Amino acid sequence: MKIALVYPPTSELNLKGYSLGLAYLSAALNREHEVEVYNYNGKEFNPSIKSFLLQVRSKKPDLVAISFNSFNRWGAYQLIKRIKKISPRTYVVLGGVHPSTLYAQIFKYFYHHLDFIIQSEGERSLPELCRALEARHDFTGISGLVYKTGNGAIAANKVSGLVSKLDDLALPDYSYAASEIRQKGLAYLITSRGCPVNCSFCSTSSFWGQNVRMNSPERIAAEVEYVKSLGAKRIFFHDDTFNLGIDRTIRVAEVLKKLDIEYAISCRVTPVNEEMVASLADSGCRHITWGVETLSENMLKSINKKITRELVKQAFDICAKFTDKMTTSGFFCVGTPGESAATVKETIDYANANLRSTHGPGTSILYILPGTKVYADLVSKKKFNEKIWIKSGHVYYYAQEHSMRVLNRWRKMINRSGIKIPYTVKYFWDAVAPGPGQKILGSRRLAKTINKTKRSINMLLSRY
Repeated sequence: MKIALVYPPTSELNLKGYSLGLAYLSAALNREHEVEVYNYNGKEFNPSIKSFLLQVRSKKPDLVAISFNSFNRWGAYQLIKRIKKISPRTYVVLGGVHPSTLYAQIFKYFYHHLDFIIQSEGERSLPELCRALEARHDFTGISGLVYKTGNGAIAANKVSGLVSKLDDLALPDYSYAASEIRQKGLAYLITSRGCPVNCSFCSTSSFWGQNVRMNSPERIAAEVEYVKSLGAKRIFFHDDTFNLGIDRTIRVAEVLKKLDIEYAISCRVTPVNEEMVASLADSGCRHITWGVETLSENMLKSINKKITRELVKQAFDICAKFTDKMTTSGFFCVGTPGESAATVKETIDYANANLRSTHGPGTSILYILPGTKVYADLVSKKKFNEKIWIKSGHVYYYAQEHSMRVLNRWRKMINRSGIKIPYTVKYFWDAVAPGPGQKILGSRRLAKTINKTKRSINMLLSRY
């Protein structure tokens, strides 16, 4: 089969990097099929839509698989509505957290424009679907497949048989991102799936599950060697939690040290000890961002973070000993249900008294995202109208308890908190060159002003 894998553009938020999912799907399919990958992340919206539709018109793929999330769904919808008008015999398949969670809604509005949705992992289900289509078999045994049964009805197969050993998957095919990797000198990889914790604001556990699966250090080494051959000098590991066990983290660090590569990671503040952090710093880790979210004891419990303020302090204190090799910061969030001026003050006061880091908190405002407990609670209480996903291209901030003006003020206040400490190593992200098509507009100050204005406009449009 001729297969096109596409990551649509987004009209409001450019997520960093390229789609990792397309690399895994391409590797799973390209031994049996003719596969082309189209990555429009970070590209202009309308030209990207036109470009892909021209490819559909000229190449008439047998199947188009669209990878999308809540942020780029508007681009996905523009493709879904047009592909069959151009190539009626082309099968249209969707995958990602958003369609996996809201498959009933998407089929309701696009029943005649698409054929299948794959929930959860696609590396096995999508090749099985292709084989079933070629052999004209039924679809009942394909894990997580949602398909039409006629007269507007659909059937949804149970998600089963998740890949238990990630090393069994084919090495992801990043050839489609080779020019970006070479120009930036930066590659993105992931070494695990799932999360042991089910935080109320995060969809990781609902999509990948809480049964965490990890690549072996040897498999990680193979992927690093591959992206190095494409020109990568630095790697950002996209794992929600890189430190899944101290022993495993140390073993991975030992492997990465031999590969002579600089990298950055995101971690939970537990499990952590000095030996682990020392191993990371010595192996080429140049930046750690710790997942914190809040330093209010009540809010930590409310979001089911399963950490304490003392564990946060310990992680930052350990990292403060290695500022000659790496930098540190933390992910924070404001606006979760129950947030108040008092809980924000608690976060700021604790950070000012206890958190030492080279870079201050990076604070976001809570998005209302499908697949999260926050989202499910709001829908069950009829406080969120799900039709918004079809009628608008925005992804909404939770602003029912506080105005965007207040939330943004709290965000800035937390960003200014904490104890800044000096460091001698170059900040990881300062070493990353602009990617293809990314222009530095005049001065950095001008570019920052333009981006700040865009963010402000987006915040006002995306309040809910």
